[in-house]
Amino acid sequence: MALNINDGALSPTVEQGAAGLPEVIPNVNVYQQKKTLAQGMMDLALLSANANQLRYVLETYERHPYYIFSLIFISVSLLVQVAVGVGLIMNSRYDVNDRKEICKANKINDLITIGIFVITLVNVMISAFGVAPRKA
Repeated sequence: MALNINDGALSPTVEQGAAGLPEVIPNVNVYQQKKTLAQGMMDLALLSANANQLRYVLETYERHPYYIFSLIFISVSLLVQVAVGVGLIMNSRYDVNDRKEICKANKINDLITIGIFVITLVNVMISAFGVAPRKA
């Protein structure tokens, strides 16, 4: 893969393809933006599911066997999801072709990955404690 380096910026270039035809290397920013959009949509879906679970737990607090645990875990999940969403917005603003900004984008991407891991663990705990009321 050949890259042109001009003033610290990486720009797409044209390479010789397998069939001898010129092949354009795609812009990495397009991939980054699509990835960020997909992560944001998944985060939004989980956010709405957790908000629905929170509403259910709050409505059935007298009958819910794990009211406190569910309330804490759902609240933590919602807070971390908001933080991940802010990180996704921040990450989408960086030009990953610029060497100066790629380090910042990588750090934020690492924090987002850690956040998603925490969200996954917390949601496993939410599933373990469940949101169904105890049978009478």
